[in-house]
Amino acid sequence: MLSENNRMTSLFTYPRAIMLLVAIVALATGMAPPAWLPAGTAWTTALAFVTIGLYATGLIAEAITSLVFFLGAMLLAVAPADVVFSGFSSTAFWIIFGGLILGMSIRHTGLGQAIADRLLMRLPGRYSGLIAATVGAGLLLAFLMPGAMGRMVLIVPIAVAVADRAGFDEGSNGRIAVVLAAIFGTHLGSFAILPSNTPNVVWSGAMESMHGIDIGYIDYLWWHFPVLGLVRSALLVVVLVYAFPDRPGIRSEARDAPAPLDRDQRQTALVLLVALGFWATDALHGIGPAWVALGAALYCLFNASRLVPAKPFAALDMGPLLLLAGILGVGSVIAHAGIGEAAFTQLLPILPLEPAANAINYAVISIGGTALAVLTAMPGVPAIGVPLGETLANATGWSVQSVLTILAASYSTYLLPYQAPPILIGAQLGQVPWGALTRFTLGFAVLSIVLVFPLHYLWLQWIGVLTG
Repeated sequence: MLSENNRMTSLFTYPRAIMLLVAIVALATGMAPPAWLPAGTAWTTALAFVTIGLYATGLIAEAITSLVFFLGAMLLAVAPADVVFSGFSSTAFWIIFGGLILGMSIRHTGLGQAIADRLLMRLPGRYSGLIAATVGAGLLLAFLMPGAMGRMVLIVPIAVAVADRAGFDEGSNGRIAVVLAAIFGTHLGSFAILPSNTPNVVWSGAMESMHGIDIGYIDYLWWHFPVLGLVRSALLVVVLVYAFPDRPGIRSEARDAPAPLDRDQRQTALVLLVALGFWATDALHGIGPAWVALGAALYCLFNASRLVPAKPFAALDMGPLLLLAGILGVGSVIAHAGIGEAAFTQLLPILPLEPAANAINYAVISIGGTALAVLTAMPGVPAIGVPLGETLANATGWSVQSVLTILAASYSTYLLPYQAPPILIGAQLGQVPWGALTRFTLGFAVLSIVLVFPLHYLWLQWIGVLTG
């Protein structure tokens, strides 16, 4: 009887219960679509619900969820094939492909362990110091390298090597914390640095093209970096230390003076430095980060079996590539159908926005944008929100620039990992368990809304940004 109860319990775990509810909602949406949905998008919305639910719960492998989405999208004809499979033609796909090859080279040559040994001789010995130093390194990299995907490719293999050399076994709290410190440290802070990720660039471009407002690098940094960059990075350190308590156990070989780099390690390091140089200066030469990554990967592949295994494609993990293509495909299909914009437009008239209610206005816009991001890719928040600038300005009594500045808090705060492909890719490269990633992402988002959003509002008020 007990074993039967255990079997029934295993059949009705929380992920399965959530997916059952999602499936019911999706079926109801497809058969009886709400009036606000654009015509002909009912089954598109239903498929999006199911796909997002599978990504969010991790009930099946993320790569398989992508394949389920591709098959469902084509069978239901929810969008043209070039929209459904747009992820495969995106530059992000090729950044990740190049990054996987570079990560393979870092592991194959032992460069990651060599770098980790040198870092551990300089990093603090305390656990909190190690996490803080990793977050700080990620934040510094966000200033040097504009592409979030490229940063993940560069920093995560090194973070894994540091965790290994610090004595954190696979699946341990310390290993998860170090990898998450690298991932979130370089990604969260980048939202306060104008050219460092795609949503920022979308926001800036839309502000100029739609409202004629040209935002400068220093202005944007002044508005957001003190709170969304520094304060939130400090909060990240505290949460990681307390959510994943552990104690470093530096391996004996890591305490010894590291051996000089061998020829293959030096060659891989040179490839990485050249790639970093091109990534940091893309505004000068115009070569996109994806093609820098692909060029670096080709150099490594031409030097198999020295820089990569003799059969590199047999060792290549296709999971991250399928995951990214699926995530981008879902976002493209939702954008193509206009579902996110329709939902936001439907809610806008009932939002409690009014002049002089500054704190409420900030809360509604920032939290509303965070909720909108559940239905769109992260760049979808500025893409949908910026065109509504005049409407929001009239409702709040603020200027267009003032009201749209708040969106940075929204599109930098994601409730679930699937909303931010760089986070997903970093977690895949660092082999962070899906459950730990999801719990941390949601928990940190809630803390950001409760603790960081009010500080951001007060800061914008104090420096005079939230004005009419």
